[in-house]
Amino acid sequence: MSTLTIILIVVGALVLLVLFIGFTSPRMATMERSIVINASADKVFPYLNNLKTFVDTWSPWTEKDPNAAHEYNDIPSGEGAFYSWKGEPKKVGEGSMKIVKSIENQHVRTLLHFKGRGDAYAGWHVAESGDGVKVTWDFESDNGMNPIGRIFGRFMDKFLGPDYENGLNKLKKEIEG
Repeated sequence: MSTLTIILIVVGALVLLVLFIGFTSPRMATMERSIVINASADKVFPYLNNLKTFVDTWSPWTEKDPNAAHEYNDIPSGEGAFYSWKGEPKKVGEGSMKIVKSIENQHVRTLLHFKGRGDAYAGWHVAESGDGVKVTWDFESDNGMNPIGRIFGRFMDKFLGPDYENGLNKLKKEIEG
């Protein structure tokens, strides 16, 4: 057997392996993190419902790329509030976030668009917990029939989880003072 034939067989086997792993991986990539904040829902909610406050106060990505450019629309908070960012490709990349649902003191849902990488949803849920509130930050992406996206979706918790934890800790520190 020639060297070229062996190389083609190995490459073909690797492609089949990637396709097999990809198509047997879950279509949906999900992840969430929570923290309890010693404050009332009405004190916490404005930090979740205003995208400029998010970026300026507790976004974990602001400290990753403090020179990223941000643009906002004329809606300061709630449904329809929108911002876009453009930063270092290996740090924060380029994309946008829009609040698509807002239920006062309970829930904020956002649509994320990552330039060149598709869309996802993220949100914050607020629930009473002892003397404070539990804030849960979630992420959900539909990788469809993209086998590579499905493989990367398996690692979403590892990729995104530490950033969510950092952001929630910053939020807690900001609110609790």
